Amino acid sequence: MATTEKTMASVKEARELYELKQKAAQFYAENGVPAKMEDILNSMFYDNPNDVYGHLANYFQGFAQPAKITSVQARSAFDAKGQRTILTDIFCSVNNKTKLLASSVNSSVSPLLSELAKPEELDDEAKDREAGLEAAINIINKEIASRLQGLQPTAQADIDKVITGYIGELKAAEDERIAREAETQANTEGSDNEKKPGSSITKDKPKSGNEVPEEKDMAEDKDPKVKETVKKGKVSARLKKGSLRAGSRAISRAASKMATGFPSAARHNVHSHVALRPDSGGGKGGKGGAPVVVVPDEPRERMVAGSVCLSATSQAVCQAGAAADGNEVYEHVAALRFGQAPQQYRMPLPMVTIFQSGRAAPGKSNCVKEYMLVSPPGKLLNESVPKIFAVYNDVVKAIMGKNGIVARNVTDLGALMVSFDRPEQGLDMIQESMTRLGLTPGEDLYLGLNLAGHEIFDYEKGKYEVVTGQQKAADDVIDFWVDIITRYPAIIAIIDPFRKQEGQQWMSLCEKISEKCYILGDNVWHRPGLLKDEELTDTFRSSGNVYRLEQMNTITNILECAKKTEEAGNETVLSTNIGDTTDVFLADMAVGMNARFLKVGGASRGERVSKLNRLISLELALQGCGTLAPGGDFSFPVITLPPPPEPEEGDAEEAEVKDSPRKNLFLAIYFIDLQ
Repeated sequence: MATTEKTMASVKEARELYELKQKAAQFYAENGVPAKMEDILNSMFYDNPNDVYGHLANYFQGFAQPAKITSVQARSAFDAKGQRTILTDIFCSVNNKTKLLASSVNSSVSPLLSELAKPEELDDEAKDREAGLEAAINIINKEIASRLQGLQPTAQADIDKVITGYIGELKAAEDERIAREAETQANTEGSDNEKKPGSSITKDKPKSGNEVPEEKDMAEDKDPKVKETVKKGKVSARLKKGSLRAGSRAISRAASKMATGFPSAARHNVHSHVALRPDSGGGKGGKGGAPVVVVPDEPRERMVAGSVCLSATSQAVCQAGAAADGNEVYEHVAALRFGQAPQQYRMPLPMVTIFQSGRAAPGKSNCVKEYMLVSPPGKLLNESVPKIFAVYNDVVKAIMGKNGIVARNVTDLGALMVSFDRPEQGLDMIQESMTRLGLTPGEDLYLGLNLAGHEIFDYEKGKYEVVTGQQKAADDVIDFWVDIITRYPAIIAIIDPFRKQEGQQWMSLCEKISEKCYILGDNVWHRPGLLKDEELTDTFRSSGNVYRLEQMNTITNILECAKKTEEAGNETVLSTNIGDTTDVFLADMAVGMNARFLKVGGASRGERVSKLNRLISLELALQGCGTLAPGGDFSFPVITLPPPPEPEEGDAEEAEVKDSPRKNLFLAIYFIDLQ
């Protein structure tokens, strides 16, 4: 009996073993293991590698499943200013193990307020930044981590679409909430007015002279002194002895009309104004000349709290994608930008700030925010970057001789801040230093200027305060910069010479200097996520666009926008931020996306110098493997004024109103908060 039981157990085990072997054979056959083993064993014998198991590992890695995101974790870190920013970790499943593929520190959000803002305003902005940072960390650790789980980090466009979509959901919900509150408030006020005796708008009531009447009331106004009509979107206003009288609907159309050529401001939630004044002298119009129309800045896009999570996550995913593919970051970015890695890579030319000036700096000169040195094309960065540092150190030595050791202190940008009373002083100091070092401006190194025109515009007078106490109309600013660029031919780039509202003057300046100098747009363009979907026209053009990886900007948006603008003849400038970090991602990104310039900030501070060191390292690596493309000469896109538009019906009437003599005329139009 015992023998029979043992025999039966043995038979059962044999059957189970046979079935197990059959399952194993089927499993290996379905996965192609025997065939692959045979191939690699046969080929490896002839290859005779030094590391046999490493050779096997490399072979089978090609058949491994791609990395997939398992978790995304964010926490606060610090930028070079000591401000909190976001550190994002991307964990992925790689070869059945969970690995940290990227740990990225995003630069902090650039401030919107100027350094000259009131302390309480700066404190409020800092509080808002902190609140936005906390919201972003919370969003990444919860919603984004959940939505990205299981996705491949190499799918940059898909991931950017997912995270952008979530912020879009938050923004839509916020817009709906604001609309409900506004409707509730309007109903409450209407109810209160009905309860008050004599409050009906149909009843007569005393006029104080400061009311804002309805559009219909203004159209029926018969004041013979000053009258403008509402017709086909034209400005509707009644002006009497300098008092403002405008209807809200006319205001919206007036602003849209005056800002022709630029996207509508209706989607924004900011108040602004338009001033219409006669030129009081100092400009070409002279006293009692044509009125000066001050078009308001386009209100800034309202950002949802935590929207900085977009740029932080996008950057971290890009670095994780490169690690997953086993490529350098610049190679991965190039594949995203061009569809595949190119055979050669062009190095971006560094723009390094020597002096930081502008309205917030000491001295009377306001019109240049940054004096920059630019590496020349066609020469190795390993040769030109040391020359930039040599000039910087020579300048430091020169100003220390006059002002002591305190003069070598630098700003958050890593640049020197010296008192200039004329914009030429900064240019002269840099060129004199180059001469002392035996360098030739315009050959060994070039000059670039960040003018930040929007920061020196006087909204009360409608002019640019180029020097404290000296204001110029936009037409005069054209001649001002043409003269300086003519006298300093080493200047090959200027950034934001005007606000975008002075589009005609911008284009006139382009026509005069674009054949020898890049006119780059920074503040004048929308962020890439909006610009990529907007139509580019001949009515407003630039030689290049400045991009920053911050706030709601994603890698995909920047690459798509750069492609679009480059096809329109623009150069690409990638820029660091004020609150930068030592993360060198931007250097790789600039190389991968074929940017013409990389604006790194000053020649001091580790977060700035780290980018330059990375560029030199990449250049040497590309040179060593024969994939470094020649730099080539500067190619300046020539920009000319577009032909004048054909007159439309009703323009003759508008021209008659515009050309009629007016004195002491002032029109302030306030945008109504439609949010």
